[in-house]
Amino acid sequence: MEDVDLSQDWVSLLGHLDRQVSSGRLSPDTAALSELMDIYQVPGVSIAVGHVSGAVWAAGYGVTDGETSTPVTAGTAFAACSISKHVAAFGALLLVQDGVLELDADVDEYLTSWHLRDRAGQKPAVTVRQLLAHTAGLSDTWYRGYAEGRTPSLLQLLEGSGSTNTPPVRSTLLPGSRFRYSGSHYSVLQQLLVDVTGTPFEALLRSLVLEPVPMVDSSFDQRFPHQQSRPVARGHHGGGTGVPGGWRVQPELAAAGLWSTPTDLLRLDLEIARAASGDSKLLGRDLATEMWTPQIPGGAYGLGTELADRPGCRRFGHTGLNVGYTCFSYVWPDSGIAVAAMTNSEDGWELLTSVRAAADRRYATEVTAAPLGDVAGRYALRDDYPIDIAVSDGHLTFSAADQQPVVLLTAPGGLYLHPGLDLEVRFVQSSDQHRILELRQEGVTQTATKQDG
Repeated sequence: MEDVDLSQDWVSLLGHLDRQVSSGRLSPDTAALSELMDIYQVPGVSIAVGHVSGAVWAAGYGVTDGETSTPVTAGTAFAACSISKHVAAFGALLLVQDGVLELDADVDEYLTSWHLRDRAGQKPAVTVRQLLAHTAGLSDTWYRGYAEGRTPSLLQLLEGSGSTNTPPVRSTLLPGSRFRYSGSHYSVLQQLLVDVTGTPFEALLRSLVLEPVPMVDSSFDQRFPHQQSRPVARGHHGGGTGVPGGWRVQPELAAAGLWSTPTDLLRLDLEIARAASGDSKLLGRDLATEMWTPQIPGGAYGLGTELADRPGCRRFGHTGLNVGYTCFSYVWPDSGIAVAAMTNSEDGWELLTSVRAAADRRYATEVTAAPLGDVAGRYALRDDYPIDIAVSDGHLTFSAADQQPVVLLTAPGGLYLHPGLDLEVRFVQSSDQHRILELRQEGVTQTATKQDG
């Protein structure tokens, strides 16, 4: 990307945001960022755009609190919500790289002050990888936070005791069998990191991630809002009503406790992008690639990372929603661009979706199709449902369980279409380099694995 003026680019984009974002194409129904803030009653927004070269543009809009006139600036800190998981995962992988942790080791090898159990009190076999990927099958939990002075300890959160407002963390699904997003995975990860290093979580992540990246205006310390010389953004419920006290305290630090700015958030995503290219001094290429690899075939989550890797849209990062706040931070790796945006409103997501759609149109690139010879072969949707892919006259043919072969139609970005059915076909590689066939029908994606031989 050659000498792009990010400031001029984004001032223009934010003046014409699409309010009909589902198609992915700009419609005539556009609005300026300020109009969307008024429509959804979002008091404050902060946005930053950065390139791997180091160029950054950042700006604040609106006010830190709907009842004051203090302006949001590029340096105003917001609750980073579930982007905390993305940062915590990066820290955990640095410990894997240093040999302190093993991705596929049982978490019980590292936990000392608390131990994971199922509802019957039995110990499940759960790995560090499964915690990072939300595939450990732990309790379905969303963390709402606490008022000042009523905050339980992490051990109380794990046990569901004291003043906690969430159930105890237990193994409730077969570990490794499926993806289920839940903050409880990262509460266990938080305790595990504390136990294995003997260091408080906020201090550990400061030395592992925040200082080296550097994320200079970020902290997992829940006293951070009170320690700043400038006001932080205060949270708001839908309709613009302020959160009592300004924000909730989040003892679930790894899951939802980070305070940050968009500029800091995109610094991390750009560092991960560099790492995946082998250009990071912090994280190696293999582990960075794991962050961007679906941990369930056909899935949309890697290790602490939300994935969008489909034709016309390749980006990686994380979104967040806490009481009073919404945010996202993504990198478009083929363009070398990251965009992060934060609001101090629970109604901020509609606005953020329009901002993200503008970034998709500006920076997303198509997924390259795999060579035809590489994808030919037999795939198993399940044991009794084989799918045969062959090459005939330079075209792919598709034959599924007792059906006649058909020639697939090619579409941009490595996508193929069945000529007579509502069926999209795409070929991807799993983390262990096995070829996977994705079948998408009525918005549902199924996966079939290529058979050996």
